[in-house]
Amino acid sequence: MKQEELLSENFGKRLHELRKARKMTLSSLAEKMECSVALLSKIEKGKTRPSLNTLHRIATALDTNIGNLMPAARSQPVTFVPAGQRPLLADGLLRGRDGIQLEAFSVLAPESNFQINIHHVAVGGRSDGCITHPGEEFVYVLNGAIDLILDGETTRMNTGDAVFFVSEIPHGYSNPGDVTASVLWLNSPPTF
Repeated sequence: MKQEELLSENFGKRLHELRKARKMTLSSLAEKMECSVALLSKIEKGKTRPSLNTLHRIATALDTNIGNLMPAARSQPVTFVPAGQRPLLADGLLRGRDGIQLEAFSVLAPESNFQINIHHVAVGGRSDGCITHPGEEFVYVLNGAIDLILDGETTRMNTGDAVFFVSEIPHGYSNPGDVTASVLWLNSPPTF
């Protein structure tokens, strides 16, 4: 599944359906997300793609997760995800061009109790600020290094390092190294 399939006109239609099902206007959703009505309108019409931070805020404002925002979500008891066939959310999707690509495992199993992504963070790449949400997280650095920001404190994590933390702590990250970092990121419940 290509990123264009994930965040295209179909994504906008799905967003519109969920917003209407919750009896929300563009204005009320924009207010809850702290963004402009114009931005939401463009997303719903498939004319722009939201940043990862905006996707998170959409999911939170609609009390759902990214798997439920995706069109044609699959409902199966077993979902195999072969290498090279995972949805990829990449730079073309990110307005800020922050150098992050996500291998999004969980959009293929939206009913799961956890969310799993591999974050590929280019040299100098960074998250779109710090976020908070209910739940807990597990982070494991597969390759390279990241600076993990937790509640304003920065900790360098290298290949093989792992951390568990409560998601209510403001968190973000950046790649200070000289190679692309790959980070396995799991959070529960799914929020993105």
